[in-house]
Amino acid sequence: MIETGVSYFANGWLHHFERDLEDILAHHCTYLVHCFSENELIFARKRTETFFRKTRDVGIGCWANPWAVMGLFGGEQFSAFVPRNPDACQILSTGQRAPAACPSADETKAAMKLWIDMAIDFGADTLFWDEPHLYIPDWDDLHFASDDAFACFCPRCRASFQSRFGQPMPDKITAEMKIFREDLMVDFLTEMIGYAKDKGARNAITLLPVDDEANESLSWSRIADIRGLDIFGTDPYWFLHDKNCKEYVSLQMKRTMDICEPRGLTPHFWAQGFGIPSGREHELEAGFSLAVERGAKSIAVWGMHGNSAWDGASENPEVVWNVVGKTFGKLRSQ
Repeated sequence: MIETGVSYFANGWLHHFERDLEDILAHHCTYLVHCFSENELIFARKRTETFFRKTRDVGIGCWANPWAVMGLFGGEQFSAFVPRNPDACQILSTGQRAPAACPSADETKAAMKLWIDMAIDFGADTLFWDEPHLYIPDWDDLHFASDDAFACFCPRCRASFQSRFGQPMPDKITAEMKIFREDLMVDFLTEMIGYAKDKGARNAITLLPVDDEANESLSWSRIADIRGLDIFGTDPYWFLHDKNCKEYVSLQMKRTMDICEPRGLTPHFWAQGFGIPSGREHELEAGFSLAVERGAKSIAVWGMHGNSAWDGASENPEVVWNVVGKTFGKLRSQ
């Protein structure tokens, strides 16, 4: 049977969460993706543990998402790690220190393992590695750096590149630089996913739905081969990228199935629940249904109530949430 999920953030009140859990169950969700950011890690450990426990108590899966943790994953949060560990940060091609950790730094790895330990100890059964990436200037609404800047030029990475390729690190994306950048994330994720697996957690990952030549791309096949990975997918947000729903979902689901089927991974699909224009809410049913038809076994929406707790909410968030609930119920009954 299809598994159905929704992301959860922006609320810290227990009584509100208990009502939300009832609402989530009524909308036929079988797992809840908690956005476990550095803020929760530092200031809300007891609350997070309570939320995780209550999630499992009602009989649904408890996923923990490292929401924008150290600037290495998707999410609208600032990192507390970055200002405290300037020498562990990525350096851009412009010479600027990026507001994101370098995955090769020992401090970064130690902090990520602390996050894993807490997520699992608090009760998460699945760790959700959401859009892992090196710093992407185009994502920063504060326009911190030019869009063509890229990482990482920290002393560790410069020395590593010189040793590996026998030449100084270039200031443009060459074939060697692309391999080196990809290896930074692949090596980091291999260590972290393996660490989590050894502690008994499942691992799910969503990669950006970009082509192989994009600067922010990661090799889907290399990531899918990581030991300990259980669930693999992508998030083709056709509203956000102004794409045709049928064409975009079909393309990305074919890519997903080509990766998952030979490896025995669970195919995973995210749909956008934010920023949906009035009158187009029905496209969610079409997108989810097509994803399932093309092989998805786990589907989810970002986030509940049309993202009405955050900027970028859908124009009619409750209509969006109702479509999600009806669609999830329909697909789970098939």
